[in-house]
Amino acid sequence: MAIDPLSDALAMSHLTGASIFRVDAQGPWGVLSPPKDPQLSRALLPVSNHVIVFHVVLEGECWCRLGPQESPHEWFRLPAGHAVVLTRGDLHELADRPGRMSIPFEQTLDGRSLLDLRRERYAFGPGAHCSILCGFLGCDRRAFAALFGALPALFTVGIEQRSKALLQYAANEALEERPGAPALRVRMAELLLMEALSLYMQELPPSATGLLAGLRDPLVERALQALHAAPDRAWSVEKLAAGIDSSRSSLANRFRTVLEEPPMHYLTRLRMQRAALYLDSRSCSVDQVAREVGYASSAAFQRAFKRHFGVPPATWRHQAHTTTSPGD
Repeated sequence: MAIDPLSDALAMSHLTGASIFRVDAQGPWGVLSPPKDPQLSRALLPVSNHVIVFHVVLEGECWCRLGPQESPHEWFRLPAGHAVVLTRGDLHELADRPGRMSIPFEQTLDGRSLLDLRRERYAFGPGAHCSILCGFLGCDRRAFAALFGALPALFTVGIEQRSKALLQYAANEALEERPGAPALRVRMAELLLMEALSLYMQELPPSATGLLAGLRDPLVERALQALHAAPDRAWSVEKLAAGIDSSRSSLANRFRTVLEEPPMHYLTRLRMQRAALYLDSRSCSVDQVAREVGYASSAAFQRAFKRHFGVPPATWRHQAHTTTSPGD
């Protein structure tokens, strides 16, 4: 069974929690987001260090711009059915029109945390109505590196018809309080992020490079599927090429052109990212992790891990279980 490398990359990013809520606003409004929310950080980032933010316009339209108010970027319009994804969780503004003066979103919450929000309604006066689904998704930026590095700080996509049912479910059912609701919200946020990434990938120009561009390239995608399906195999470029019905030179050249690195370098990073996930979420020993990601020698694995992440596996595991606040 073929494995989806994009799903696998997201799984390795260790998605740990999510906050999803709906905002309905009417009249003149503008907010600066995301707020500084210690409760959200503690809930989403117990073993992670990064938050991805997304907004999907369900009804009406709004305007968005990246950056703090002191050094903002240009405003851009988000009509109904469009989403903006802020891959680095940067400060940004949302408003009913460009140039609207904004206030910090936390000022509207009366001391509540984002985790308490489900459906917020604001009537600021006469004017157009806008409904937005907002999501904050915790992940591990270090293990997310292969995918994270292929993404801009912000991108927008139009939600296709096939996604409307998922979006409607997230906007309604996922916001209800019921047994299993927190896990459901994480899954909904993950699915919405996956859909946005897939749509963004389809819109990349032919000259694009990086992981998402590789997933769109037939030859590179087959190679990525093979590596993600069995990263513990004793791969070589020759074995990989033979396994996907390609010549060694064609695979090596295409892989380097699209992903900007040789196949075996990618394999090493993949093994390290998977090892990081195992160290975070499993109780197995470092020796066992080494074997599971394809290293016959524990010492060789530990050297490779330290080269990649800057710390030995044992230190990584200790930090994962003691970190409670975000950081790069």
